[in-house]
Amino acid sequence: MGKNSVKSKRYIQKIEVAAIALLAFLIYFSLNDDASEGLSFTAAPEKAPFLDPGAEPLERGAGFLVFFDDEIEKAASRLAAEAETSIKIATYTYAKSGFTQLLERRAKENLKVRVVAGRNRDNSSPIFDFFVVPMKSGIYHPKFMVFDSKDVLISSANISSDPKARNNAVLFFDVPEAAAILEAEIDDQFDGRNERRCGDGCESEIGTIYFNPGHGCAAVRDLLLGVTERIYGGIYTMTLKNPMVTGLKKAAKRNVDISIVVDNWRGREGNAVNSKAFDFLRSIGVNIFFDEPGGADEQVFHHKSAVIDGRTTVLGSMNWTASGCYKNRELIVINRDAGIAEGFEKYFKNFAVR
Repeated sequence: MGKNSVKSKRYIQKIEVAAIALLAFLIYFSLNDDASEGLSFTAAPEKAPFLDPGAEPLERGAGFLVFFDDEIEKAASRLAAEAETSIKIATYTYAKSGFTQLLERRAKENLKVRVVAGRNRDNSSPIFDFFVVPMKSGIYHPKFMVFDSKDVLISSANISSDPKARNNAVLFFDVPEAAAILEAEIDDQFDGRNERRCGDGCESEIGTIYFNPGHGCAAVRDLLLGVTERIYGGIYTMTLKNPMVTGLKKAAKRNVDISIVVDNWRGREGNAVNSKAFDFLRSIGVNIFFDEPGGADEQVFHHKSAVIDGRTTVLGSMNWTASGCYKNRELIVINRDAGIAEGFEKYFKNFAVR
């Protein structure tokens, strides 16, 4: 065999090794993306979300509006389209979409648009202010929007959430104190400060605001310990070692009516990620359900909320996990408006009675 043939063979072998390494790399990150919050995202549409100019404006009379599932993007898009001075957003995963194209359009119209994220899933380069938050441990996981420094949308959805995912959101109108707290979180991240904020709770027009790590999980546990009638909840991911499970366990011992719905998403080995928490809570008398009991797992049940005694609602970004309590940057809001509690409880009941 000639020297040229040997060189050619070695060159081909190098190409084959490189191709195999690249394939392994792509498979690895594909699996990681599937495991990260159980979410996927689709290619961005050519146009921003359609906004019917003849549609009725959002009704502000009640001071808040509750949204679920596909209603959330429509509401956020309308708010973004009608904002007059600024739009500030915190999200875990970011990816280009019709909504982010709308944000770019508003930035071109000289609105102040700022977005902080935990991950840039498609390596987008938006034209507005954008920053991926570095974390020493855990993930940057809050999910909220502030419009014109006064209207606040607290959500369980990410900017990159699959449109089919099940989520919740509460829009609070004219709440400048809460808006200032949340905007400070975003502005500080741009300035390189990831400081302790509302660790002991900040009172505001929307309720008590907590950022984790802090005492937010202990506050939720105390609510569960003080329940007198019932608990309805919807949680994407639950683990056993966290204060909320302690609260549920003691409430169950007092025969409180507890109904919890969790997502049926599967890990790499095909097992339900929430199975340990599911089995334990069921063993102590909690009525716990998978969102899709047949295992179809077609729609991500991405909620992170609970209603206590039909009057108090826990909402925000935090899954009921040890990481959510002790590692991640999370937002928890404890709201005491019976109208909001009623909307959440009615929604979760639809899953619990299947």
